[in-house]
Amino acid sequence: MNALKDFTAFYQKITATSSRLEKEAILKDYQDNAAVKEILHFLFNPFIVTGISKKKLVKTVNMTVQRCQDLHELLAYFTMHNTGRDEDIAYLKQFTSDLDAGQAELVYGIIKKDLTLGASEKTLNKVFGSDFIPAFNVMLAEKYAENTEFVVGKRFVITEKFDGVRCMLIFNDAGEPTFFSRAGKSFDDMVELDAEVRHLNPQMVYDGELLLGVEKPIDSADLYRMTVKVTNSDGAKTGLIYNIFDSLPKSDLIAGGSAIPCEERKAKLGQELRQVNQPHLKEVPILYAGDDVAQIDKICDEYTNMGREGVMVNLANAPYECKRSKNLLKVKRFNTADVRVLDWEEGSGANRGKLGAVIVEFMAPDGKKYTCKVGSGFEKEEREDFFAHPEKIVGHIIEVGYFELSQNQNDDGYSLRFPTFKGMRDDKDEISMY
Repeated sequence: MNALKDFTAFYQKITATSSRLEKEAILKDYQDNAAVKEILHFLFNPFIVTGISKKKLVKTVNMTVQRCQDLHELLAYFTMHNTGRDEDIAYLKQFTSDLDAGQAELVYGIIKKDLTLGASEKTLNKVFGSDFIPAFNVMLAEKYAENTEFVVGKRFVITEKFDGVRCMLIFNDAGEPTFFSRAGKSFDDMVELDAEVRHLNPQMVYDGELLLGVEKPIDSADLYRMTVKVTNSDGAKTGLIYNIFDSLPKSDLIAGGSAIPCEERKAKLGQELRQVNQPHLKEVPILYAGDDVAQIDKICDEYTNMGREGVMVNLANAPYECKRSKNLLKVKRFNTADVRVLDWEEGSGANRGKLGAVIVEFMAPDGKKYTCKVGSGFEKEEREDFFAHPEKIVGHIIEVGYFELSQNQNDDGYSLRFPTFKGMRDDKDEISMY
């Protein structure tokens, strides 16, 4: 139990101060302590998922499991087992049964990965080395309207733009799959997809969008809301389609990107998905490949007229970059943005006793933040729920659609023209105009 004893002492020291410099000094004191560093790596590594939550820990499990010898063995076990099975809960509780209450809570916090130290991954990498905690980043698109010249004279591929929940599929070293949001949070209990993705190559990482399967085409905004309702729900999540548009070796993702050209990545992905032929795993097909720029607007208009979001343009020879890149461009006829809700107000008339509007904060081209009201786009049930429980929306990120970003004539500030609520973005935690 020396590892737990050392980490307990470390935890008490680092949480006793709010000074960043003092926290760095404490971390430096433990540079040669392998046990503490192992626990920190386990706690902060976004690619390690345990499947254990507070909700699962209150579950009563009666079964006999092999006794865990030490904390090192416990961490190794949960690095390989991430589904939160009854056996896993029993294994953890058996280990903590010999600990006092304080030590048990500390171990639970480590395994749940919600222990707060007041130090970031950036701080840990500064002290222990730049690759101590790997970064979790996905490739994000720039706006085509602001970069039209970037594709001229170059070969590119066009695919449909899906307005779903971004999802990255990553397998651990034991071949167990985990579904991550773009913010690095895991989706639990993906029962149908969990079974089907086991037919895929566990050495690869898959990037795509989750959308609820529907029998008839519906408006993309409505489909997004229905999808979020499922992905945010407790218990088994069924009926979701994983629309996969890219893949790359897991080692490349950890290294920060893949040099394999986009068109080659998509070709290999399409071949693999057709071969495994699973009902909830769908290839995002290439709609056009070439250098005719006129096809971009033509195909975008076709899909917009069908009630779809728009299209994506990938440069054919571009690498996968774990950042926002001009090598990937989104083409839409109506802008969207992720904004933060600061406050709310009651409605009037038919909306009295319900949510009338929210006050949101967005980022303008001058780098400053401005506010505006968003009062349309809410369904009746949403207005009633948010009025009764404003904490569900105030302080959170929502997605809004808007016609354009306009500059005010009186005060040189900015406003969003015709902003409309599209849905909650629980998979995001920052304002973004992209």
